[in-house]
Amino acid sequence: MQLAICSDFQKRLFMPAAKPASKPTIKPQAKPQADLSLRRQPSQARAQQTMQTLFKAAAQILDREGEGGLTTNKVAAAAGFSIGTLYQYFPSKEVLVRAMAARGQEMVLQELGRYLSELETLPNVRELDGRELLGQAIRILVRGFATGKGLSQSLIHLCWTLEKPDETASAVRQVADRLAIFFERIDHPALQMPSPAQLFVLTRSVIGTLRSASLEKSPLLGSPAFEDALVQMAWALLARPPALQAAGLALGARPIR
Repeated sequence: MQLAICSDFQKRLFMPAAKPASKPTIKPQAKPQADLSLRRQPSQARAQQTMQTLFKAAAQILDREGEGGLTTNKVAAAAGFSIGTLYQYFPSKEVLVRAMAARGQEMVLQELGRYLSELETLPNVRELDGRELLGQAIRILVRGFATGKGLSQSLIHLCWTLEKPDETASAVRQVADRLAIFFERIDHPALQMPSPAQLFVLTRSVIGTLRSASLEKSPLLGSPAFEDALVQMAWALLARPPALQAAGLALGARPIR
């Protein structure tokens, strides 16, 4: 499976990725069976564009007709390609959806990384409200992995039903590792440097809650109460004791604008 995402998230999801650097020509080899993975690796701009067009068509069908209406034949027709062209890239609907999920997950992690990096460069980051810092990060995760402000909720739900545990674990570890670096760099007076155990519990609790809410199609998704509960949990785990926050309060901590 494949964590506020900015308003152009979905637009960027369907944009072709940057063209990779050219590689030296190698002797062609027999192609291995690829029943459970991408059949063709998109190394050229045209192939990238084809994949993004297929992604967009699949997302539109899923939103319009639901999971039961999503088929490879419909995706190919809506994208303007033959079914043979689709199968050159995706041998099944499940592989197509997993590829979309991987792209969405990558963008969520990038968005979280950009947010944390921007904070790390702020000279007054220690003066900002620590709880709000956490809240912004939590909202990125919520919108990317549950409420669907970039990917649709229906697509996120389908991605979770097809998840591979090792892929989910890898994404969660990346979040935990990046947060560890962030807390160490900002040394915020209201936020303690979490231990590995605290980061493990925090990240698995948040992502696990989002997974359950998406799979259950919970009516809580998108509600302020849902996000507030996640922020409260993170704050309870990471906030310094009041006595140790005094220095930060003296600096005039203020909300993020």
